[in-house]
Amino acid sequence: KGRIEALTDGIMAVAMTILVLDLKFDGTEKITGDDHLIRHLVEIERTFTVYLVSFVVLGMYWIAHHTQFHFVRRVDRGVLWINLAFMLLVTVVPFTTSIMIDYEDLRIPVILYGANQLLLSAMLLANVNYIGRRPALCEPALTPQVVGFIHRRLLLFSAVPALSMFVALFNTRTALYLYFLMA
Repeated sequence: KGRIEALTDGIMAVAMTILVLDLKFDGTEKITGDDHLIRHLVEIERTFTVYLVSFVVLGMYWIAHHTQFHFVRRVDRGVLWINLAFMLLVTVVPFTTSIMIDYEDLRIPVILYGANQLLLSAMLLANVNYIGRRPALCEPALTPQVVGFIHRRLLLFSAVPALSMFVALFNTRTALYLYFLMA
């Protein structure tokens, strides 16, 4: 159990750190003064917003994973594979973040980003369902009521990316800002 938690913490830390690499200026133009710098900072507002959203979303998935692991007593191969799938999806977040930054007016990047978030939630659902059906793996505190609460929370969590994907068909900027609802 401790090794999965440590690996997850490490992968989350790396993924969250990689996100910042997209925060950069176009190096072809020389900044000549404070006003010029401010204009450039305003120009990358969307880039910073996508970064902030992705950082907070990854943080929320880390918290959700951390919370679930309070209910895990021990792990088996099934838990290992579910968590490897979860971590694979975590490592895709910087990529989907990057394409949302690079292709801000296109719908597909927003849809891919949302699909990544939905799959992350699905892995957390799979994890809680898996351990919840195996009493030898979970703490007694993981009651059916707690599993139900986690289900409802993750389904609510999933509503935002689903809504964002739909809104992206009409307006990609609004679709991005919907992610602030997750907080």
